[in-house]
Amino acid sequence: MSFLRAVRLDDKFDPFFEFQETLGFVPKLFYAQTLLPRVIEAQARIAATVLLKDKALSRIQKEQIILMVAAARQDTYCVTAHRKILSSLGKSEAQLDRLLTDYRRAGFSEVDVALLDFSAKLSQHASSVHSGDIETLRGCGLDDESILEAVQVTALACFLCTLSAGLAPEPDFEPRKLSSPTISPPREPGSPGTVAQGPHAPGKKGPYLRAVYQSPKTFGPFRFFQKNLGFIPNIFRAQTLRPDVLEAEAEAVGKILLTEDVLTRVQKESILLVISAANLNSYCVAVHCNMLRGLGIPSEESDQIAVDHHQSNLTEADRALLDFTLKLGVRPLELCREDVDRLRGHGFTEEQVLESEVMTALTNFLNTLQMGLGVEPDFEPPFVLEQNKVHLPAAANAPVERGFVAPTLTTVHDPDAGLVAQAQGGKLEAFEELVRRHSQLIYRALVAILGDPVEAQDGMQDALLSAFKRIAGFQGRSKFSTWLVSIARNTAFQRLRGRREVESLDEGECEEDHDFRPRQVRAWQDNPEQCCSKSEIRQLVEKGISGLPPKYRVVVMLRDVEQLSTDEVARQLGLSVPAVKVRLLRGRLMLREWLSPHFATSVKRATPRSRARISSLSSGTT
Repeated sequence: MSFLRAVRLDDKFDPFFEFQETLGFVPKLFYAQTLLPRVIEAQARIAATVLLKDKALSRIQKEQIILMVAAARQDTYCVTAHRKILSSLGKSEAQLDRLLTDYRRAGFSEVDVALLDFSAKLSQHASSVHSGDIETLRGCGLDDESILEAVQVTALACFLCTLSAGLAPEPDFEPRKLSSPTISPPREPGSPGTVAQGPHAPGKKGPYLRAVYQSPKTFGPFRFFQKNLGFIPNIFRAQTLRPDVLEAEAEAVGKILLTEDVLTRVQKESILLVISAANLNSYCVAVHCNMLRGLGIPSEESDQIAVDHHQSNLTEADRALLDFTLKLGVRPLELCREDVDRLRGHGFTEEQVLESEVMTALTNFLNTLQMGLGVEPDFEPPFVLEQNKVHLPAAANAPVERGFVAPTLTTVHDPDAGLVAQAQGGKLEAFEELVRRHSQLIYRALVAILGDPVEAQDGMQDALLSAFKRIAGFQGRSKFSTWLVSIARNTAFQRLRGRREVESLDEGECEEDHDFRPRQVRAWQDNPEQCCSKSEIRQLVEKGISGLPPKYRVVVMLRDVEQLSTDEVARQLGLSVPAVKVRLLRGRLMLREWLSPHFATSVKRATPRSRARISSLSSGTT
């Protein structure tokens, strides 16, 4: 009997109708999720696009992958369901027995054995997949479309098996008892029966497969990701050979991750983070650390959640939620009804438990996709995670209640440290003094990014409230002022993403095709400090930055005012480094053009120092 209660849905519920039409039955795995119809809709669309259509791979090849992965994970429910489906597609019981016990000796074609080898490795040892495995598939005659489908089907199998472990539905058909499957790691490139190492030999960086360009202006899924995430993750850019699958994945992200009617977005991002860290998936850790920062979680806290959530500032209930999802995501065979009851004891509703299980399944789906595609990170993975990766497998496989002690993290000297300690101890006057010290810095950062003084004032209230709520989690690994500005910056980005302006922050099709041509850049001939006081110069520069178009204003602000490196600006905005450099140059030129009329009279009186102070803003160096 399933761990969670279910409700009856209308007989005309579209996903159930479609399952009945295509499979001949409605799997109980989906009946067990009727508390949240939207997640069934998302899963049904992914299943329909990835599994139920004959594309580069046949339906039988895909079902064989699902069955083999389910057998390797000892998932009785999925083995029973997909064995029955393969039987309905014409596979004999003897063939299915051989597939489940030792597919390499079952008389399959070389291509089918290679596909099952690859999927076995990807589902069981994803972090060891490399470009040589892709080359092996190519050597068997499989093209990139076929390999992409194999990755997507394997990811779907991991998704379904995770759900099955969390929900424990009764099998749809009578299970057959078989001996344990013989599934060993696939042969390495260069061994007998495999192709020689070529341009995709082990060690070559990804992405492993070719992709085609899609513009967010014309391609709905990319427009969706840009609007809702602020960038287009590389994991989706790498799948453009199957736009229909991308549309289904975008729907799943919208209906599973971005909703907040059951679990909060922060809770969901934390689930993605802890499981990805346990799976040693640096790509997903980097993305979801960045997502948490965008939701107002300090970088120190998101890093700590990734390394050991028991040492974080999460509530006891949220730590229990992550314990549960980590166990389901990494050690599903150990999950039992008592784990679900323990979550209920922390006050979680049936709907929240269900959504946590679906989020765990989605995490394993995304992790498997990324490992199979070899996608390069969109952002720099947290240093503390990379430094301590060696500890994570042990932590993930140990009993969750134990956890492990995270390494001591380096602190920095901070003139605000005394006040911070008092504020963390509950002294409100200390926090108010910190606000007085840094309010102008925060305001300037907000107004430079948002370009609107009134909105900057509102954003400042949001940023300070967020800082007040989270100051207990500040651990001194950066200066307090840096931490505060990062919260303000994330607040500003969230506000930008709520505007239509966010579209202009995306990387254009060809940044170089529309070069900005300054119209009246004059020599700054007078000593600027003889024309204006220092405060006036600052006000002029701030006004000039505020008047820049959003995509240039943000880059100039981060690079020239906050002094972030070009690489860091690219990571913050989800842009390529060349795009950042182009925007920075244009922004500086626009700013210089705007400032020129204020500083143009007599070059002879200008001092090198005063010219350099403002001319640095128009420099093309990065």
